[in-house]
Amino acid sequence: MEEHKNIESIFQHIWKSICIGKKNRHSDFHTFSLATCHQNIVKNRTVVLRGYDEEKGIIIFHTNVFSEKITDIKQNDNVECLFYSRKNKIQIRFSGTALINHNDDICREKWNQMSDQSKLCYFQNINPGSTIKKPADIEQNLQDNMSEAFVIISVYIKKTDWLYLSHSGHKRVTFFNNNIDSGTWIAP
Repeated sequence: MEEHKNIESIFQHIWKSICIGKKNRHSDFHTFSLATCHQNIVKNRTVVLRGYDEEKGIIIFHTNVFSEKITDIKQNDNVECLFYSRKNKIQIRFSGTALINHNDDICREKWNQMSDQSKLCYFQNINPGSTIKKPADIEQNLQDNMSEAFVIISVYIKKTDWLYLSHSGHKRVTFFNNNIDSGTWIAP
């Protein structure tokens, strides 16, 4: 692809992909795999991209304060976020540190912008990961106030690894601290 010939265009394409992923729920970049580590056990799960700050090198997702992700991040804030587009054969891996925003102005501002359907997810009667007898045990009851369970996670990117898979030759570039000038070609 023409846009993958130089480091500058690759860096721009990374953030263009993240922008599209945030806006378009059908984009391959709308969800990503989040890896955490707890007591030397790596855990991985899919989360939804809810925001980003290209200038500061941050990607954002929402979760439940009672989820294992929060326990993991409190113990070790190093995380990896893996995006993959099957259509474009591009993998973007962000390594960074996660910051938990809970019951603060950042959460309140976002909460007030959310639909009732999205808010409902944070008003369930049983915490995520709890053993239940049947799915019908889960009840959701929307309330007027912001849910105590609502959390926003901001991942501050320390390293970006971009990989393009191609039958004519794979290409790989690494960036540090979201700095285009740190871009280096890497053997795939």
